[in-house]
Amino acid sequence: MKFIVEHVSKQGGRIGKLTGLRSQPDVVHDTPLSLISTVGGSAPHLTQDVLHLVVGKDSPVCVPAQHFSEHVKVLQSYRRGVAHFSALQGHCVCVTAQDSSKVTPSGYNDKSGVSMWTYRGRQSVSIDKYMELVETMQPDWYEALNDADTDSASSKKRVSKSTAMSMAYLKQCIDHHKVAKGLQGSALFAPLLGGHSEGDRSRWSKSLAEKLEDTSIISGYALLGLHTNGPPTEKLEPESMHNLIKASIDPLPADLPRQAAGMWNPLTVLKLAEHGVDIFDSAFPFLVTERRGALTFPCRLNKTLTDGECSKNDKLEHRNKRLKVCEDNSGTKMCEDNPDTKMMCEEKPKTKMCEDKPKTKMEEEENAKKEDKENQPIREKEATSPYEINLKDKSNVSQLEPLLAGCECYTCKNFTRAYVHHLANVNELLAPVLLMMHNLHHWMDFFTSIREAIKTDRLEDLRSLIESSVLESKEA
Repeated sequence: MKFIVEHVSKQGGRIGKLTGLRSQPDVVHDTPLSLISTVGGSAPHLTQDVLHLVVGKDSPVCVPAQHFSEHVKVLQSYRRGVAHFSALQGHCVCVTAQDSSKVTPSGYNDKSGVSMWTYRGRQSVSIDKYMELVETMQPDWYEALNDADTDSASSKKRVSKSTAMSMAYLKQCIDHHKVAKGLQGSALFAPLLGGHSEGDRSRWSKSLAEKLEDTSIISGYALLGLHTNGPPTEKLEPESMHNLIKASIDPLPADLPRQAAGMWNPLTVLKLAEHGVDIFDSAFPFLVTERRGALTFPCRLNKTLTDGECSKNDKLEHRNKRLKVCEDNSGTKMCEDNPDTKMMCEEKPKTKMCEDKPKTKMEEEENAKKEDKENQPIREKEATSPYEINLKDKSNVSQLEPLLAGCECYTCKNFTRAYVHHLANVNELLAPVLLMMHNLHHWMDFFTSIREAIKTDRLEDLRSLIESSVLESKEA
């Protein structure tokens, strides 16, 4: 792996080139970039063909080792690595120890190994077993085994145990890496730990050069130990982590890439990029998809399309196939302009029985309560964020515009909010497919904007744009 820093912005952040990868020796990846998060070796809800409608066929993917910890013998028999095994040939692969999209239960790591949670429950993975697994997966780069079981609530004793065990794991990983024939050409990333203590994080980063006999094996760094993965990561405030990130990254050499996996919200991603983090993942758009949301936060600094331009570009397939709803919330007929569905919406004559039968007071009260309940927005159990819209909300039942005006993704160019809202409410399998296509496309556009903002020294402008949108969303 080769990493070259091309530009360092005055406002923070850097533009780099990642090349010389094991499976892609001639492909160049611009950083900051986002890996494609996978579940069991596949992009969530997307087949290989559909994935390639959203991202390039050589885009880097992130494969958690815990998903394959029980399949070492299968991969050894297959002999072609996890990329070919998962039908992701052509993509370069990063292997992480844990899945950043799922909460890692705390308190289960010890000297014998790190606990990984599979479909059959907890499995303790020793350093030998981990390196054997990584070798069979044949990644382009991978994280050293680590005990990153720390967050804001962790005690000093827990943080101390975390760093002590992780240093022992790292030394053993380096020894295994030197002699493993299956890891020739693969890059090793060292973990950056220390919990939520600035002092511990600074000491850990400095100790990597002091305590390791051979640091030439280390090709990059992975920022860990700030969270225990899963949805709680999105709640971490950027400002609260400013000093922690700085303490971890400042002592590091500038010519090596830094990675930060996790469900970071967009503003936290910008804070991490400002401090020089180069590699992220797409766990956040996956989280938004799982709660049936669509990312709508502004991510472009250039001029946005007007409504007229959007209407010319967006040919929505379902604009003439509206749902069988006669009236929207304001009482306006939805389908008077559609001859195919006009007859469906014409009021049927009431039968004599319905007209003559008087309603009791109890029935009237029950109907009133029912109407009030139906008029309330439908919300999922998970709270949505200000970066998205909730497609299960009843306000979308008559919305005939795309998920996001001006978006060029397949979903926005072919389907309406009303249609996706219908799919989400009837639990149709197509709903998460369409939402994941949009969310992943929007996320990748966001990283394109980050690179442009850093290159033109406008990272603060991009941050202000998103902060204004978040503030408006919270006030609404």
